[in-house]
Amino acid sequence: MENKTNEKIGRLGLTAFVLSAMVGGGIYDLPQNMALHAGLVAQVLAWIITGIIIWTIVRSFMILSQLRPQYTTGLYHYAQAGFGKFAAFFVSWGYWICQSFAIAAYSVLLMSTLDAFWPGMFKGGNNWLAILGGTIVLWTMTFLILKGIRTTSKVDLIGTFCMLLIIATFIITMIVAFNWHVFVTNPMASNNLPKIHDRDLGGLFHQIKSSMLTTLWVFSGVESAVVLSGSAKSQKSVRRATRDGFILCLVLYALVSILPLGIASYGQLSHIPSPSTAILLECVLGPIGRLIITFGVIVAVLASWLSWILLLSEMPRAASEDRTFPMFFQKIGKHNVPKSSLIMTVIVIQIIIIMTHFAGRAFDTTLTIVATMTIPPYLISMLYLAKISMKEETFNPDKNAINVSRYAALFIAILAIIGTLFMGYTAGIKYLTIAFVIYAIGIPVFMYARKEYNPNQQIFNAWEKVFAILIVLIAIVGLLILIK
Repeated sequence: MENKTNEKIGRLGLTAFVLSAMVGGGIYDLPQNMALHAGLVAQVLAWIITGIIIWTIVRSFMILSQLRPQYTTGLYHYAQAGFGKFAAFFVSWGYWICQSFAIAAYSVLLMSTLDAFWPGMFKGGNNWLAILGGTIVLWTMTFLILKGIRTTSKVDLIGTFCMLLIIATFIITMIVAFNWHVFVTNPMASNNLPKIHDRDLGGLFHQIKSSMLTTLWVFSGVESAVVLSGSAKSQKSVRRATRDGFILCLVLYALVSILPLGIASYGQLSHIPSPSTAILLECVLGPIGRLIITFGVIVAVLASWLSWILLLSEMPRAASEDRTFPMFFQKIGKHNVPKSSLIMTVIVIQIIIIMTHFAGRAFDTTLTIVATMTIPPYLISMLYLAKISMKEETFNPDKNAINVSRYAALFIAILAIIGTLFMGYTAGIKYLTIAFVIYAIGIPVFMYARKEYNPNQQIFNAWEKVFAILIVLIAIVGLLILIK
């Protein structure tokens, strides 16, 4: 399906989308988040393992964009081509809802950051004043996107540049203030050192597993260039933006989480309030350091917020045009923006923002849901690559010039599948249950759409019926386990 906008985004613009979609505001609390779960050695290993897992996923998306350049809005079309309309709906619904949670998390983080200027006014980022503030930002972003994709891309590019500049300032400051003795103290996190708040965090594998839910969710958005491929100048730009965004983010994430261990022990870092990078920079530079990070959080959140609303408005529209979402989502407004899809997306985000008021640790909870719900869309895309790599006629039917062999593609797909399943393992039963409950809620929407387009056609074929029943059963079993 072709994107209806005439405004195309180049490699630099796509890279900015990938960076802002991934980096968001979570990077500013990585030192504290990682220190809660792991010491130096486990953190280093967690980033290495995460880098390998995410790279196989990134590489799989790059191969798919080369093999199937006609499949714009990537994840959705890969699911449809490989496993039918219900699988495509499953991917688009899950991706749509889970990234709506991500934007709600941005609202919580933004408001809690602003609380530094007016202490107590936006406490926790999820009191009623914070909900109101997030609502105002949400609808302002909607207005900007209705102005057109090109305007949004330019704003996002500026925001991404400012965000990277501030992160670079933090990294350089941590390098200058780095203390090797502090860095190598209790590297395995196996000793209890009360004076510096260190405690035994358990075995190495336990530390790696616990910290990987943090390391993996921060890469949510790595596929954003693929999702926007219909608006890209070329598929080569999509591949390069995906690769460049991943490499840069991996380096930034690892440095931001590991370098502070040369300033304070993991025990001390785990007790720092959010955003922990602001406190660390304040310790080295004074009050100006905290202001720099506060500004960085605001810029990062707003840039990512803008990117994700644009991305989310594209997928339901594409699904609607392929008759898996209701017809309502097809309506296009001025500047070729999918207006109806955008408005429905914003309404879903608004509901989730209101729901954050009832969550204790709203930011952590919403982001963990995001991380868990991205697993099925990734897995289905990787399974599709494995499926088409099984035979030469399905791998490259047009005999186009490509730079990867069928066997290499299959091998990468298998590694990506294993890595994605491991992501699910790190999430745990609680969040997997929440994810499948949300997926189950979407089944009636698919049934309505199927009847709307083809009232005389059977809603599910045999395979789809089994898939739908399986989703509901997993959700029910998970709920029963949690209740017990």
